Amino acid sequence: MKTIDCHCHIQDAKYRDNFEEFAEELKEKCLFVIVSGANRQWNRDAVTLAKKYLDFIYATIGLHPIDASKTSKEEFEEELKFIEKNKDNIVAVGEIGLDYHWEKDEQKIDLQKQRFIEFLNLAKKINKPVVIHSWDAEEDCIDILKQQNMEKVVMHCFSGKKHAMEKALSYGDYICFSTNVLFSKALKKLARDCPVEKMLIETDSPYLDPNHTGKNLPWNTLLSVKKIAELKKTDPDMLLNKIIENAKEVFGI
Repeated sequence: MKTIDCHCHIQDAKYRDNFEEFAEELKEKCLFVIVSGANRQWNRDAVTLAKKYLDFIYATIGLHPIDASKTSKEEFEEELKFIEKNKDNIVAVGEIGLDYHWEKDEQKIDLQKQRFIEFLNLAKKINKPVVIHSWDAEEDCIDILKQQNMEKVVMHCFSGKKHAMEKALSYGDYICFSTNVLFSKALKKLARDCPVEKMLIETDSPYLDPNHTGKNLPWNTLLSVKKIAELKKTDPDMLLNKIIENAKEVFGI
């Protein structure tokens, strides 16, 4: 059965050589993939790929919170305009959010929050789901999302505590598990306890490669599905089918 990848960065330079050949293998092994922007260049590349590979590669565009806080006011406003202009070429706004792992400066964190809210307002304006980066900032992200009445939320590469996951689930958010689930005890427990109805899978390629080659591949999500099915004591094909349904629902595919 073909798998899916709900969050990858295959516009990265690591895939540039022989991309056509890579795309053929991707189509053979994946029903569809969602390429996520995280900086200005990756946003443009994601849109380009989505336009070229219609109904197979989909795009989300936004700014990683560290990039958002480093971007000038003028460039940030330009990026908001770029997203709005490309609303018909994307399935969500993201990745966006907060990052307290790499950022400790309170002023920069305040700016992250301001720009996060601006992105959320834009997502509501163009009626798109949001894809959330929340490393070591899960609680604040979830609270802001609730305050802003966000209805369709994907918690990308989720690695928070169980109570944070339960809080997000209580608001109807989707929890996206990366290939880290193959070797993280904490993520295995979260995946075991997450309802299948709110579960998604991703690689975050080229990062988090379970084979430690330095370049993850979108079809490695199938390894995650098998591991999660084992943890849940359920059939992998049934689990994957439900995850595909979830992805189609939240992203409007």
